[in-house]
Amino acid sequence: FPLVSHSSKKSGSKRNNTELKGKTSSFEKLVQGVDSLDDGSVVGCITAMATSAGNEQLWKPLNHAILEACGNEAFSEIRKAGVTCLYSVLDTLGEEYMVLLPECLPVLSELLEDSDESISTIAQSCVRLGEELLGESLEDSLR
Repeated sequence: FPLVSHSSKKSGSKRNNTELKGKTSSFEKLVQGVDSLDDGSVVGCITAMATSAGNEQLWKPLNHAILEACGNEAFSEIRKAGVTCLYSVLDTLGEEYMVLLPECLPVLSELLEDSDESISTIAQSCVRLGEELLGESLEDSLR
């Protein structure tokens, strides 16, 4: 299954939300690792890569790519994958990753107002985690 369908055809094979109920979507399997404990997930892989890099200079391009995904206006699935990945990396690397937090704040500010509630909820979790790690409020920085 493709993660994101770029097809604009209106065919009978196109899946709708009612067909997916009770089934694990491709997004959940590939990005989040749901029902795939043996195979892991994209988020887990990127987090492991960031952990292995262990260097701010190597994290910068990775952070940039994550933030680009977070800012994808065309597909909410990509924004959700990006912010999920950002949370995972922040949670795993903790204070070490705080040097890149200033770059993340404008994107998080936008995600807090996302029309997809699950995305804004994950963004709120990122902000709370950042505040815990910094020991101060980020409210003024998010304006």
